[in-house]
Amino acid sequence: MNRIVLPAIPIAFLMACSPSAVSLQPGMWETTIQFTSIDVPGVPPAQVAAMRAMMSQPQVHSECMTAEEAANPAQRMMNPGSNGNACQFTDSTFAGGTIRVHGTCQAQGRGTSQTNMEGTYTATTMQATVSSEIHPPAGTPGPQSVRMSGTLNARRTGDCPH
Repeated sequence: MNRIVLPAIPIAFLMACSPSAVSLQPGMWETTIQFTSIDVPGVPPAQVAAMRAMMSQPQVHSECMTAEEAANPAQRMMNPGSNGNACQFTDSTFAGGTIRVHGTCQAQGRGTSQTNMEGTYTATTMQATVSSEIHPPAGTPGPQSVRMSGTLNARRTGDCPH
């Protein structure tokens, strides 16, 4: 079976938005991503079924969002030193309760991903649909694209530990 190395869809992608009018509360945030559709052209159905079973499990991540990060969520994503990705955005709206992010990220040695996110937020919650198309580096054996879509839900769970 060919191994597929997928660039992680950065949880911080949801933070890749324009800093104006952001009103997130700093603190601990729990983010759950669950993929509902996975398509891998050219891969045998049994392998795709195994990937779907693995990737359809909710992926939960908790992290502390500082006051600075809550006031300027774009900084986390646009700083390549923090996660090793170089991202460019054609739309990065995070204002008035609306999330709309469309961008392409390049992770060194891991290929590219084009990700779209549409949703809503309050000071303590976020809900969005996410779709992503991932391409491995040129010359990588195996599938040359993976398409996934699903949901993202995030909520503030309390204060950050000191």
